[in-house]
Amino acid sequence: MTMLLEGKETPFDTELFSDVMDKLKELQKEDYIESRRIVAEHLRSSMMIIADGGRPSNLDRGYVLRRLIRRMIRHMNKLQIDLNELKTLIDINVKALGEMYPELIKNRETIEQVIIEEKDKFVKTLANGEKEFKKAIERLENKESGERIIPGEVVFKLYDTYGFPPEVTAELAKENGYEIDMKAFNELFKKHQEKSRAGSEQKFKGGLAETTEETIKYHTATHLLNAAIKKVIGKDAHQRGSNITVDRMRFDFNCDHKLTDEEKKKIEDLVNEWIKEGLPVTKEEMKKEDAIKSGAECMFIEKYPDIVTVYTIGNVSKELCGGPHVKNTSELGTFKIKKEESSSSGVRRIKAVLQ
Repeated sequence: MTMLLEGKETPFDTELFSDVMDKLKELQKEDYIESRRIVAEHLRSSMMIIADGGRPSNLDRGYVLRRLIRRMIRHMNKLQIDLNELKTLIDINVKALGEMYPELIKNRETIEQVIIEEKDKFVKTLANGEKEFKKAIERLENKESGERIIPGEVVFKLYDTYGFPPEVTAELAKENGYEIDMKAFNELFKKHQEKSRAGSEQKFKGGLAETTEETIKYHTATHLLNAAIKKVIGKDAHQRGSNITVDRMRFDFNCDHKLTDEEKKKIEDLVNEWIKEGLPVTKEEMKKEDAIKSGAECMFIEKYPDIVTVYTIGNVSKELCGGPHVKNTSELGTFKIKKEESSSSGVRRIKAVLQ
C-alpha cells in the first residue's frame, strides 16, 4: 500500500526502506540488489522481534530470529560491508521508524546488543561452514556423474555443526549452480528431532530421575521457581527443561542475560516466601484447550494428550504437569540457589537445593 501511495516501483523504494537502502549502497564493495534488500528487510524484522521481547535460540520464534540475523550477516559479507556498520544501520532504522514504533527507541540498546552478540557467534562458524560447503562442491565436481545436487547429509551437517539454516545452504548452492536435496535433509532432521525428543522424555515426567519423597519436593519447587522467575525476569521467561535428583534440582529457562545477585536473591526470597505461606497444591483434569484458556503454563504443548492434569499452587502457579507433587508448600523446607550459569544460547540454568 505504501508503495502504491508513494508511486514507487518496489517496497524498497519507499520511505520505509529508502534511507537504509541508500546507506547499504554507499557501504557496499560488491553490487547485489537482492542482497541489499535481504539485509534491509531482515534487519528491520529482527529489530521488531527483539523490541517485542524475542531472542535468538534454536526454538520457536527464537529460531526464526536466528535465521533472519544469520542470513542478513551472510548477505552483508556478500556485499563486502564491514559488519561493524550494523550499529549505523540500526540507528538509521530507529530514526526512520521510531515515531511509528516507539518500542524501537525504548529498546535501542537491547536491539543492538542482541544482534551484535548473534553476529559474533555466527561469524566464528561462517568461514568454516563455507569451507565445508566448498569441499562438498569439489567432491561433486570430481565425480563423473555431473550431478548438481548437494546431498542431504551435507546440508544437515552444515545445519547441525555450523548453524547454517537450510535456506542459507540453498542460497550458496544456487550461487554455485547447484540445488540441495531437501527431502534427504528433512528425513535426517526428523530423525534428529525424534532422538532429541526421546532424550527429553524426563522433561515431560517433570524431569525426575526417580520418584522419591525428596524428588517430589524438588518437582514442586520447580513450579515455584518458574513462577518466581516470571515475576523477577518477566512474563516471557519460560521453562526450557529440568532435571531432578534426590540431592538437587536443575532448571533451564530462556533469558538473554546472566542473572544479577539482586535478581537471584529476589527469586530465592519469593520461593521461600511462598513456602512459608503454606500454599495448598491442588490438581484437576480438563481438556487441553480449556487448560490453555485458563492460563495454565505448559512446555511442549503438542506432547500432551487431549485430557491433561493441571496443578495449581495457591494463586502463584498454574501448570500442565504429570505430577507428582506435595500437598502443601510448607513441606518443602528452605530453597537455596547454588549456581546460575549459561545452558545454551539464550538459555540460563539454575541449580538449587532444598535444605
